[in-house]
Amino acid sequence: MEQINNVMDLMNLLDSIEYGWMDIDKNTYINTEKGFKKKYVLSKPEEIIESKVGTCYDQVELERSAFKNLGLKFNTYFMVYYDAKKLYTHTFLVYEEQEKFYWFEHAWEPNKGIHEYLSLYDLLKDVKDKFQKFNKLRNMDEDYLCIYKYKKPKAHIGLKDFYKHCENGENVLI
Repeated sequence: MEQINNVMDLMNLLDSIEYGWMDIDKNTYINTEKGFKKKYVLSKPEEIIESKVGTCYDQVELERSAFKNLGLKFNTYFMVYYDAKKLYTHTFLVYEEQEKFYWFEHAWEPNKGIHEYLSLYDLLKDVKDKFQKFNKLRNMDEDYLCIYKYKKPKAHIGLKDFYKHCENGENVLI
């Protein structure tokens, strides 16, 4: 991985990554969900850099690796809304510095950037509100929206196993 000395170096590196995904055979897909549920596997950080593609799930794992190397206090979150027809999800990284909280976002293009908050509650509420608006969940039943703080998953796990891993994390109430 190229030299990353701070969060802006990481954001600049991520700018070379397109939103897409890789399958177990290392085939890459851009702007398509066709085959995603069956063929997707979670990429390793070095695979993301090499292939130049990654979903939010993948990009967060690259971010996790960089934040660990930077020695910053951080957590990763999986937001999911269980709708009867479709599953809406997003993963993101939050770090803490000088008693403030930061939402580090690259994969979700409309919200790309580093967003500062005075509390974790304010940060998670803002992400939740943006998630609801972006996915057009006007009549969202909040009982079906969950946020899980999750630890590092194994590389190359499939989508169902990734979801299970995240859902086994700490359920965060806001």
